[in-house]
Amino acid sequence: MHPDLQRRVQRYGWDKASAYYEESWQKQLKPAHDLLLETAQVQPGECILDIAAGTGLITFRLAELTGEEGCILATDISDEMVKIGSQRAKAKGYPHVGFKRMDTENLDVEDSSFDLVTCALGIMYFPDPDHALKEMYRVLKPGGRAVVAIWGSRKNVVGQKYSQL
Repeated sequence: MHPDLQRRVQRYGWDKASAYYEESWQKQLKPAHDLLLETAQVQPGECILDIAAGTGLITFRLAELTGEEGCILATDISDEMVKIGSQRAKAKGYPHVGFKRMDTENLDVEDSSFDLVTCALGIMYFPDPDHALKEMYRVLKPGGRAVVAIWGSRKNVVGQKYSQL
């Protein structure tokens, strides 16, 4: 499938699923999200980029861990997911959390901007996951961390660490 068509299909599909996403998936995704957060070792005051954030299932947990002295930019390809996430951030009183529609393969942020980049169960939907990983690396501050959870076989090692892409 052509990458532009794949992005369009993903955007349309996630827009349609947005109203039901949390209700349908929060409980099932919790173990993977818990492991991602444990691996990330979030520190108070960190600036975090949460990619493929959807409506904020991980974003708001990150916000609790980093505190108001930190900052979180949550991105998603779906306008509706971003809309719902933005409404939730406002309702929760989280001025340090922002949502923006963005394609992970072309992040509209400056180099070396974030202490941590997270992506919970999203990278397998990207047309070019390798390029997305390079973009994640590009926006990390020196010494920053990227933590990604993806669907995969149970035989694969959990918690592998890579020093460079």
